[in-house]
Amino acid sequence: MAGVRCVAGWVRVSEAEAEAHRLFGLGGWLRVVSALMVLAVPGGVVVAWQQWMDPALGGAALASNLLSLLVLGVQVGMAVLWFRRWPGFRLAYAAFAVLGTALLALADQAIGPPPGPPSTDPVGELVLEAAFHLTFLAAMQFSRRFRVTFEHRVRAGDVSCASA
Repeated sequence: MAGVRCVAGWVRVSEAEAEAHRLFGLGGWLRVVSALMVLAVPGGVVVAWQQWMDPALGGAALASNLLSLLVLGVQVGMAVLWFRRWPGFRLAYAAFAVLGTALLALADQAIGPPPGPPSTDPVGELVLEAAFHLTFLAAMQFSRRFRVTFEHRVRAGDVSCASA
């Protein structure tokens, strides 16, 4: 294969070689993620609408509204990156998971929780959110299908590293 480069057990191949690989595409478990990405966008719109506060209530309401719009924008952005199969998606998602979770927790402390029914267990919700993100990050880290489709990498054993 032309232009292979071995890195930590994975070999970068050309886009054409990746597309010809049997695992290329948003099949298998990636279909579930695709469905979640599709549902996240209208779900984000609904959440932003439910949490919207009258801006006349002051700075905290304005900050909460801006945060809701920011979260919605990031959800849309992550969906676009997913369906474009952006090679940097794994790193972008890691940043989204860490910063998003931390910033939303800090915002709840600084400006108060969003409107709506109060959470009965905010720590439990934070743990569940972190567990979801960590599970997805681990799946991306070890998934051959994800690596072939997004990063154009295959396991080193699948190709010869002699030309590296």
